[in-house]
Amino acid sequence: MTKKKRNYYLLPYEEDTERPIKNSIGKVMFLTAIARPRFDEDGNMTFSGKIGVWPFVRVTAAEKRSKNRERGTLETNSIIVTREVMRE
Repeated sequence: MTKKKRNYYLLPYEEDTERPIKNSIGKVMFLTAIARPRFDEDGNMTFSGKIGVWPFVRVTAAEKRSKNRERGTLETNSIIVTREVMRE
């Protein structure tokens, strides 16, 4: 997806590709948890420090039909991050 007013340049031998256009590109926030890596007495890493990455999205069924999808198709929508959402 791309914005309507975005310019892009092609080389003379490249074909103009069809790009889906929206008024704005959707943005998703992620929660990432990391820690300090852990090593044993021999210097071998026992824990890399990577705990996880979680997106703030909700998968819902489409309420209405459109020309691009049928009613009931699963959609991924971003969530507004509030204090309550963070606590969940």
